[in-house]
Amino acid sequence: MRIIFITGVSRGLGAALTRILDNDETQIIGFSRSKGEFEGVFHSCDFSKPELAASTLDQAFQEADLKNADSITFISNAGQLSPLDFIDRLDIADIHENLTSNLVGSSIALSRFIKYTGDLDKPKLFIQISSGVALPERVKPGWSLYCAAKAGQEQLIRTVATEQSHVPHPAKVINLNPGVMETAMQQLIRSTPKSSFPGVDRFIQMKEEGKVVDPSVIAGRIANAIDDYDSLESGKTYVEAEFQAN
Repeated sequence: MRIIFITGVSRGLGAALTRILDNDETQIIGFSRSKGEFEGVFHSCDFSKPELAASTLDQAFQEADLKNADSITFISNAGQLSPLDFIDRLDIADIHENLTSNLVGSSIALSRFIKYTGDLDKPKLFIQISSGVALPERVKPGWSLYCAAKAGQEQLIRTVATEQSHVPHPAKVINLNPGVMETAMQQLIRSTPKSSFPGVDRFIQMKEEGKVVDPSVIAGRIANAIDDYDSLESGKTYVEAEFQAN
């Protein structure tokens, strides 16, 4: 039996992952603010409240039968795009919530994963769902917080991969850029006024041209990545297209 932890399971990519990965040989443990239609082992978790999130993760890891699992995977998928606007127009509380939910939340999830699986000699994989906006050439005006958080998450993964090279039973930690898919995040982007996001027309055009795929397509490719564990390089950033079925 493999164990897969997934954050943000109530909708979008997280919900699609729970459906794609669920089978008789998998136990899925989900985290999000609301349960949605998720039917696995669920923990209510708000990553904008780091102390509570850490306590929830501690409980989930302690309750899971990690020692008898064939493999352990953690997919850090939960994320917050809003608010979209130029930095000088953002409220301090919104800045704090965004960066806490995204960057601090991912750091806490990764720290708990390493802590509770560190002594186990078995396949262990942490997947940080990233974004193209983590790259310097892909920054977008109006997205300063999200861009900063995604860049920070990627560097976090690279650093922890280096740390893991110094321990007896290392976990593999990777970034995975899922590309553009139809989620509530995309709907928010397309509804944002040009004054707050000058590049909104491109996202509207992609939708009109059918270039925004269903999350189930991306979830399938992430499932392929998990199955391709042996070939994964810790610390690397992958794009979803690398795991298309042949």
